[in-house]
Parts: sequence; C-alpha cells; structure tokens
Amino acid sequence: MPREAPLSMRFCSLPFSFAEIFADGRVFLCCPNWNGSRSIGNIFRDQPMDLWNSIEAQKIRSGILDGSFSHCDCDVCPMIVARTLPLRKEISGQFGEVISSGLTVLPRGPECVKLAHDDTCNLSCPSCRRGRIVAGGKRQAELDRILHEFILPFLRDTKMLELSGDGDPFASRHYRAILRETARTNPAMKIGLHTNGVLCDENAWAECSLAGRVSRVEVSIDAASADTYAVVRRGGNFERLLENLAFLAELRSGGSIELLKLSFVVQQLNFHEMPDFVRLGQRFNADQVYFSLIRHWWDRAMTAKEFAQAQVWRRNHPQYREFVSVLKNKALREKLVDLGNVRPQKSWWQGNLRKQLSRSRNLAGRLITHAARRAAIRRARA
Repeated sequence: MPREAPLSMRFCSLPFSFAEIFADGRVFLCCPNWNGSRSIGNIFRDQPMDLWNSIEAQKIRSGILDGSFSHCDCDVCPMIVARTLPLRKEISGQFGEVISSGLTVLPRGPECVKLAHDDTCNLSCPSCRRGRIVAGGKRQAELDRILHEFILPFLRDTKMLELSGDGDPFASRHYRAILRETARTNPAMKIGLHTNGVLCDENAWAECSLAGRVSRVEVSIDAASADTYAVVRRGGNFERLLENLAFLAELRSGGSIELLKLSFVVQQLNFHEMPDFVRLGQRFNADQVYFSLIRHWWDRAMTAKEFAQAQVWRRNHPQYREFVSVLKNKALREKLVDLGNVRPQKSWWQGNLRKQLSRSRNLAGRLITHAARRAAIRRARA
C-alpha cells in the first residue's frame, strides 16, 4: 500500500475561491468550525475587495501555500481528516498559478459566495428558532444600504451564488432584491437555492428573474405527512408545499434546473417518516433525498432537555430501537438516498448485526467441534 502523502503536499482551494457571509456581517473563507472562526472582515464596515484581500485572508491563504495549514483546525476539517484534499502536483489552471506564484492577494473576487446574513423566514421551525424572525425597520435599512455598497460589487466575479444559509430566500426582501439585481449585474452567475419551498412558486420565480439562472434547488421539509409537517415546520402549509414541489419537479424534468434535492432533519418527532420521505422524493422526481441529524442551536431554538429528547439516535433514548428498526427499511437503500451524518448510525446496526452473526458462527463452530470430539472419544472407548 502506498504511503499516505503528508498534508504539506496537499492544497485547499476554498480560501482562494469561496466566501460565506453571516448574520453579524462577518465573512469566512470556509466553515467557521473548520478554521477556528477566523473571520476575514465585516460587510457592514469593509469595502468588498479590501475585505477579500484583508490581512487575515492573506494569512489563511499563506498557511495553505506554505503547507502548514496554520489557520485551519486540522482535527475538525473533514477534508483534512479524511485526507481528501488534492495533491499540489495534480493542480493546474488558475489554482496551479496561485501555487506557483504564491498569490495571497487575488485580483478577482470569490467564485462562490454563500449568503447567510438575513435570517428572515416565513416559518419558525422548533429545530431552528423559538419564534418567527423578520427583519425590522432598522435592520432592513441596513440590509438595503449594503446591497449596493457591498453585496453587488462583491458578487461581480461570482460564478455560483448559494442562498440562503439562514432564513428563506423568498421570505427575505433583501435576498429577493439580490436575485433580481444580479440578473442585471451578473447574468451569467448560477444560483443554488436552499428554501423551505412554501413561497417558491411560479410567481416568485418570475419576480426574482430566476429563469435559466438556477443550477440546483434544495427544499428542507423534515416530514412526509401534513400532521408531522405542522409540528416540525411551524407556520408552513403542506398543501401549498406539495403544489410548489410539483412546480419544481416540472422545472427539473424540463431541464430548467440541474438538481432537485429534498432534505430531512432527523429527530424524535419525525424519524418514523424517513421511508415515506424517500417515496415523497421519488414522487416529485428528486435527484437526491438527504437526511441529517438535528443540531442544537443553543438558546436560539431548543433547550438542552428538549434537544436530548429529540436525539432519538442515542442508545439510551426510549425510542432508540424503533429508530434502528426504521434504518433497516429498504427504502433507505434507494439510489437517491444520502444518509449524511445519519450513516454512522446505519453502519452501527449493520456492524452490530455482523458481530452478532460472527459470534453465532463461532459459537456454532465450537459446539460442532466439541460434539465431534465427544463422538470420537465414544468411538475410541467402544
């Protein structure tokens, strides 16, 4: 087996191509959990290119180029831990030039931008927030100001815009304005939408000038029935959602969007509907049905006690055996299913079953051997 290449021989392109904007205006070059929450600046006080090439941004890029990954959390970043980052010698094109020239100050803005700076949403899902959040007058004025002062100039060179990492793109007046304006300022830019789907209808599609611009759509649903949906997606309308899914399915079948993904946050309230959710995805021609375990957003959503109750995958949870039983359902083995971080749970019961079968075989083997020996002894005595 060839020896694993050291980290110093690998390269990460994210700090040279990606930016994510958070609610307080901070901007990150990758997931904050992966780089110790090192922000490169703030959209409410910095100019677009000054922020993109800030001192902190240059330090992060230098850490990639010198092979130290000094500004990365090497024990947390999944690409570092799994050693899936590409080797430097295999890099060509623009990133090959970055490596050979040691570029930390970039002449062009980010190629991919993820927006999560407006948490306005038409729903108040218990897994995310305690009540409905809508930008008030002061906040809206601030968002209106940065639209032209920062956001649109920052997106000048962007090839993929993802929104939203928080809230809903169709519930936010600010996000709707970004979608409309970029149709004029950057018409070649592709868009990835993450929405709850309730407001994503044909009228919204036209108002936001989305025709021919959307690459993929992810719809967060978390349920397969109206009753469960009413609990986990507080404020939603299941019938309207189904109508909008039909609209998106039509766009997908016609080739107007490249990928349709339905997502499901697994928790105690809905785990029993996982197989039916797969069938819902099949019904609406989804390319992918994605499952993930519920996260704890601290005081913004559930209490610690409520979160513990939601964690049905804990072995001491009263419904744990039911959860494991659901994971055995053949619907979850369909091609379109991605179990995400639920996969280890599936691996556990499969592995546990294998261990039990192995123990049974070993025990059976020992019993057979023992029986054979006793028979041989009886024959010898006779």
